[in-house]
Amino acid sequence: MNDPVQSSPSQPLSDLAAALIQFQQAVPTIHDNDNSYHGSFANLPGILSTIGPALRANGLAVSQLPEQINGQPGLRTTLMHVSGQMVSSVTPLTINAGKNGTQEWGKAMTYTRRYALQAVLGLCVGIEDNDADLEPTAPPVRGGKAEPAAAKASEDLTQKEKDLCIGMIATIATPIDKGGMGDKAAQKKLCEALRSQFRITATKVSDGIQKQKHKAWIEEQVRLLENEFIKKQAKK
Repeated sequence: MNDPVQSSPSQPLSDLAAALIQFQQAVPTIHDNDNSYHGSFANLPGILSTIGPALRANGLAVSQLPEQINGQPGLRTTLMHVSGQMVSSVTPLTINAGKNGTQEWGKAMTYTRRYALQAVLGLCVGIEDNDADLEPTAPPVRGGKAEPAAAKASEDLTQKEKDLCIGMIATIATPIDKGGMGDKAAQKKLCEALRSQFRITATKVSDGIQKQKHKAWIEEQVRLLENEFIKKQAKK
């Protein structure tokens, strides 16, 4: 792959940098979910469905559009923050010769999008140290007396984790043009299922989101919804 053509930011990026740090702390591990003759890999829909909720919860969005570089095809990847701050770079596309030029262009675009997306967000497939999947654990206390309390504390969500859960649910009904899925019915159905699954009796379902098991369930349900959303969008 050719070296990317970098564009220099024209303004301070403190807000974007802070949001990116929060995103990296919250995003789940990206796992391999597809196979080729070269081996297993994480395909583009798998990456997008994994990072989508954490991106939106932290006011971030990534745009990837075709762009010519000295008359040759390329891909511009732009990481944007709601503050208006952004970073951007262009990567030339390496397109193999073939009978169907459009198909070869599409292959090169998909391949480059995967790697450029991970690069701009500072992520690697399968590396748990880059995200919030691994949390430091307190050393056990002799006699085991403190272990139950530590275990109970680890089950509780931090405020940041709770906000992330609420943000993931909110993106389901957020309009598509604002980075969401635009499906209020699906959001309502998920909230009802959340109440039923964990017997939440609070007036606001958000008040009942308190435990790690709630977060894990929400992440899985939103991921399934995002997969369906991506499939529907691909058919349009």
